[in-house]
Parts: sequence; structure tokens; C-alpha cells
Amino acid sequence: MVHRRALTLALVLAATPAHTAPKSGAVTLLPPYETATPKAGSLADIRLKSLARIDPAHPLAGDPNLQTFSLFGREDLIAASSDDYRPTHCAPAKDTTDPLTAIIQAARKTSIVIINESHERSEHRGFTTALLAPLHAEGYTTLALEALAHPEPDTPKQYLPSFQRDPGLPYLEDEDGFYLGEAAFGRLGRTAKRLGYALVPYEAHYDPATAKLSQKERIGIREEGQANTLAAWVAAHPGAKLLVHVGYHHAIEVPTADGLRWMATRLKAKTGIDPLTISQTTCHGGGSTTRLAALPADEPPGTFDLVVDHPTARFVRGRPAWRIAAGDTPVSIPAQLRPTTGWRVIEARPDGEPPASVPMDRVAIRPGEDIALMLPPGRYRLRVLDVAYTPAPDAD
Repeated sequence: MVHRRALTLALVLAATPAHTAPKSGAVTLLPPYETATPKAGSLADIRLKSLARIDPAHPLAGDPNLQTFSLFGREDLIAASSDDYRPTHCAPAKDTTDPLTAIIQAARKTSIVIINESHERSEHRGFTTALLAPLHAEGYTTLALEALAHPEPDTPKQYLPSFQRDPGLPYLEDEDGFYLGEAAFGRLGRTAKRLGYALVPYEAHYDPATAKLSQKERIGIREEGQANTLAAWVAAHPGAKLLVHVGYHHAIEVPTADGLRWMATRLKAKTGIDPLTISQTTCHGGGSTTRLAALPADEPPGTFDLVVDHPTARFVRGRPAWRIAAGDTPVSIPAQLRPTTGWRVIEARPDGEPPASVPMDRVAIRPGEDIALMLPPGRYRLRVLDVAYTPAPDAD
């Protein structure tokens, strides 16, 4: 349900001339703005309920889901406590080649590239986005995303996610996948679409019967399902080149010490293709710029082909500084749109896009904060969603 409000001069910025939208550099925020409530049961609703369980006054109290902070643009709140941000002190790789160059050179020797991410660090999605154009120039024209919704084969067209129902859209929709609701993930999709990549889902379909199995057994079933889907795609597209973006361990291409065989290991065996595997989660905080790191000694040889070590994360007005380097401008949220209680989610979409699209930016703010939107040049409309703190039933 959506309600429109006209933003007058006083409601936007006192210094802004009448009938003129607020501007920041080449970014323009257009009135009016919308207040909205997501459809019950939608992925947007599920994400907001996850945020609602986090106390805005004490966001790290209890045991919050740290991935939720990233989904709503607030990695700054977890960077000091998350293992995915804490420096690992990995040694630099002997190869001092720039990581992007090294990946492109290595990608020429195979037809499958697998790169992982931390679900808590949007920078990893930004790095994969930077790979899309040079890999496309090398013949990689298909992008498989673990995060894409993977409907059953007999799903009616009207119920398919947008990337299958209407692949010509220049954006992904919020309902295309849970993690895709994060802005950097949405931009990964936008860039892939603009470059002409085909998008392939491959997440294993959930079987309720697996709930009774051990964690190791459940992992094995999921990895096998993922690998089977990707291997079938490879068999159906001989000679095609495939980029696969995964979470964490799925990119491991050798059996682990405890006997687990992750997706990349299985895909290699099923296809006979030795993939280029890249980890962004093994090492972090090793230098002042993104570099290649040596695989730590406690990892089995061959776990990953390349280890990308991103610098310690920095933040500007509560937002990841890597987005400025990628072309974004910090843009002030009009003071009158900031909350007086609870969480408030601010979304910015290009003028003319529907609210179903993954916004160019989405950030949760709290009373008293001056958190910036991060936006590339353009004209945007804002959408506001209020989230009341609703602790989980078992919370103290």
C-alpha cells in the first residue's frame, strides 16, 4: 500500500528555491516521496521483519543476524565485530599483478570462473561487478547467481521471477531473490543486464525431508543440487563461458579435511572443467589497496586458485567508502525524512522505475543519525518505510 505526499520547500531543504528538487552534485532527489508498506509475505516484508527484530537503540544486543545490516546498507554497525571484516594478516601473494588483471589472465585458460562473497560485505559484489565488462570481452556471457530465485520447472510464467518472466527489464526486482534486495547486488544485476549477460539460477530446491538429516548431510545434498544444475547448463551450452557468483565455501574446489565436497569441487568433477576459483572471504585487511594474498597455510592446497584481499573497510557518513571510488556521491537525506523513533528505511530509485525494482540505494537509519544515500549521477525518487522494533518472542 502506497501513500504519496508532496514535498514542499519547507519539507525538503530550507535553502532550496521553491519548486526545485534538492540536488547534490549530479544527483537530484525529486518530490514527491512515497511512504509504503510491503505486501505481507513478500521478500521485502521478510527482510523488514528481520530488521524489526534488531533494537535500533542497541543494534548489536543479543544475537542479531549480521547479514541483515548489510541488506539495509548499515555495514558500519558491524564492521568492528564481524569476522568478515576483522583483519586476517594474510601474507601477500608472490604475484603482485593487480587482482582484476590476474583474474582476467587466468580466466582465459578456462570456461568457468567462480568467485565468492561474504553476505555481510557489499564490496565483494562491487568487485564482481567490476569484473563483468572485462570478462564479457573475453567471451563470458552468462552469469549464474546463487542468490537468484530458482523456481520449479513447471512454474506458470506469471509467477516466475522478473529475470525469467521479463528478461528485458534493465533492473532486477526485489522478489528475484532474498539477498538481491541489497543495493550493490541490485547494481550487479543492472550491470550484467546492460552488458547482455544471461542470468542463470542454480540454488538447490529445498526438500523438507532433509530437516532430519545432519548438517553435513544437508550441505552435501545442497551442493550436489547446485552442481547438477550448473553441470546441466554447461552440457547444454558447449563452449560457452560461465561466471558463477557464490557465497563463502561454495567456491572451494578441493575436498576439505572433514570430507565435505562443496559445489565447485563437484562441478569440476561433473564437467571435467578446471574452474578458476576466487575467494574474497579468506583474507581481508592486508593492505591499503585490494591485492592478491597467499592462501593461508592451514587451507588445503588448491582450495582456491586466487585469493583477493580487500583493505580494511572504511565508511563515509555511515556508508562504505568503496562506493565513492565506484562512482557514487554521498547525498544527504532531507532532515524532515529522518525518523524520530525506530528504524526508517529510505529507498532511492531512478525516476520512472516502479517500486518493485531493487533500488539504487536502500539504507536503514535511526533517530539522530545523519546517514548518507550513496548514488551515481541521476534523478531519483525516494520511498520511505517505517519499521517498528519488534523483538523476537524469546528475546529478553
